[in-house]
Amino acid sequence: MALTTDLTMSVNVTLMDRDRNVSTMGFNIANGGLLAVIELAITGTLITAIEAITDAVVIAWSLTTGARDYAPTLPGETSDVERKGVFSFRAANGASYVVAVPSIKNTMVIDQTQQINRADSAIATFINTVLDGTILGIAHPVTYLNSDIVSLEKAVKKHRGSGLG
Repeated sequence: MALTTDLTMSVNVTLMDRDRNVSTMGFNIANGGLLAVIELAITGTLITAIEAITDAVVIAWSLTTGARDYAPTLPGETSDVERKGVFSFRAANGASYVVAVPSIKNTMVIDQTQQINRADSAIATFINTVLDGTILGIAHPVTYLNSDIVSLEKAVKKHRGSGLG
């Protein structure tokens, strides 16, 4: 797997009019700057420039960056993205946090059940990576309200359409 970072990031800015209709506009910006500097440029300069020429109100913005493997190896015969490992976590504020891992390996599921084998070392590493905020540091998973993920409630195999997550 050789992921190549995208050359650009996408900035999407959402505006709302008097009738509460919303519209989104976007820009590509060069990838590679410090996130704090990019955020300041967006909020302090780009948003200000947009607001100066529109009667609408900026209500949101988002920044997307990514990476892609442009020459991936072919997946194995047993791969099936509709077979998901669904991990239901609990956050410190009591909220649910669900992660569905596509094409969970059949060897990760306890025979004759739909239960993910939490004792498997790869599964334990994945769960610990989500739960232990010190592993990924500032990039550790949190809820959309920034509440830490603190426990795993259940882990099961489910078949879901590939568009359903």
